[in-house]
Amino acid sequence: MPRTKEQFKEIREKTKRNILNAGLKLFARKGYHGTSIADIAKEAGISKGLAYNYFKSKDELAEAILLMALEFLDEFDALFKMEEDPYKIMEILIKETFNHLRRNEEFWRLYVSFSFQAEITPKMSKIFKDLEKGYIDKVEKLFRKIGIKNAKAEAYLLGALFDGVSIDYLLDKENYPLKSVERLILKKYSKESLKNNSL
Repeated sequence: MPRTKEQFKEIREKTKRNILNAGLKLFARKGYHGTSIADIAKEAGISKGLAYNYFKSKDELAEAILLMALEFLDEFDALFKMEEDPYKIMEILIKETFNHLRRNEEFWRLYVSFSFQAEITPKMSKIFKDLEKGYIDKVEKLFRKIGIKNAKAEAYLLGALFDGVSIDYLLDKENYPLKSVERLILKKYSKESLKNNSL
């Protein structure tokens, strides 16, 4: 029996997702320059020609993988809509960032690696800038709502904390005290601590 349009669409989506996942894995492990489309196709279990049917170049594939990062900001948007209390939002945001790091180590490896190579393509550079700006804007608004004096600087500081934690954790996962660091950051940005630092 011939396949339906829906079945073909499902197969295409699955193949595309396999290519994206293979690209994420290899870019994270071997770096952008150390990974070829042929490597990614092999990892995805398809031919190089088929991979090019989905992505015209390695740049296009890398950009598509980075765009998935913007989905994380959509999760923040949903969080802001679900919860009114800014202190509770801060707590959830910190916990979810740590959970995202635990669940998506390869993505964070790629993010850290590509953040130092954002000049690879102008589009990639824009994606990074959009990602950072989107995060900073959201957290700055949250700090303003709480009443922090220098909300923008505090938003950048929290972002720097997350970046530093992710780098150190990925460099020495076996010894890094991730739970303890999470507890310390939660304490630093708890309602009690933030009120002491507010207007």
